[in-house]
Amino acid sequence: MKTNKLKLAIIAIAFVFALPIFSAAQTVKEAVDAYNAGASVLKDNPEMALEQLYKALEISEELDYDGQETRDLAQSLIPRAHQQFAMLLYKEKKMLETLEQLEKAKETATSYGDNGTLARVERIIPQLYNQMGNAEYRDENFEKAIDYYQKAIEVKNNYPDPYLGIALSYEKQDNAEQMLEYLKKTLDVANSVNDKNKAEDAVKKAKGYLLRTGDAAQKEKKHAEAIEFFAKSIEFDQTDGSVYFLLAINYAELKEWEKAVEYSKLALEHANGNLDTAGIYYQMGTAYQNLGKNTEACDAFSNALSGSYTAAAEYQMKEVLKCN
Repeated sequence: MKTNKLKLAIIAIAFVFALPIFSAAQTVKEAVDAYNAGASVLKDNPEMALEQLYKALEISEELDYDGQETRDLAQSLIPRAHQQFAMLLYKEKKMLETLEQLEKAKETATSYGDNGTLARVERIIPQLYNQMGNAEYRDENFEKAIDYYQKAIEVKNNYPDPYLGIALSYEKQDNAEQMLEYLKKTLDVANSVNDKNKAEDAVKKAKGYLLRTGDAAQKEKKHAEAIEFFAKSIEFDQTDGSVYFLLAINYAELKEWEKAVEYSKLALEHANGNLDTAGIYYQMGTAYQNLGKNTEACDAFSNALSGSYTAAAEYQMKEVLKCN
C-alpha cells in the first residue's frame, strides 16, 4: 500500500515538473503554426498574413529564447506584409488606409532591419502624398493639397513635384509671393536631381508671371516696380537677353544711366541672335550720352545704324554728338 502511494506521489511530482515543458512545447508549436499560416497567405491575403504574423510574434516574445527563431522569421515578413497590404488598398483607391499601411511598413522595416522594404516604401510614400495633393488640387481644396505636398517633402526633400504643386496651389490662392518662393525651390531641387522638365516648368511659370506683371507696371510708368519684377525674373533665367534689355530701358526712364549701360551690355552678351541688337546699342548710346561719355556714345550709336533705328542713330551722331 505504501509502495503504491509512493509511486503515485512520484508520478504526480513528475507531472508537475513536466507540465511547463509540455506547455512550452505547445506554445512553441502555436507560434510556429501562426508563422506558417501567415507566410502561406502573404501573397494572396496580406491582411490575414499580418494577423497571423503578429500572433506568432506575440507568442514567440513570451517564450524568450525558445521563441527566438520564430520571432526573427515573423519580423522578417511583417514589413513586407504591410507593404503588400498597402498596395491592395491602393488598388481599391483607399488612399488614407494605404498611407497608414505604408507608414507601418516603414516603421517595422526600420525596427527589424529590413532595408529592402524600407527603401521601397520611402520611394512610394512621397509619391502617394504627392498624388493625394494633386487630387485635392483638382478638387480646389488648395490648403489640403498644400498639406499633402508638405508631407511628401518631409519624407523626401529632393522631390521637385510637390514643390511645384505647392507653388501652383498658392497661385490659385492669389499668393504671388509664396508662389514665387516655391517655384524657386522647385527650380533648385529639380536642378539638383537633373529633372529638366520640372525645372523648365518652374522657369516658364515664374517668368510668365513676372514678365506680365513687370510689363503692366512699365505701362503705368511705375518703373521701379517694373525693375523689381524683371530683376526677379533673372533669378529663374540668367540667359534671356530680352529681360536685361527691359531692365536697361526702365533704368533709363529713371535716369540711372550707369545701370542702363550695365544692363545694355548684359542684353548684348545674352542676345543669342534672337534680339534686335540695334535697339540695345541705341539705348546704350543714349545712356553714355547722358553720362557725358561721348566717345562711347558714338561707338554705340554706330552699331545702331540698322533697321528702324538708322535715322535716329544718324541724327545723334551727326547733329548732336558730331561724331567723327
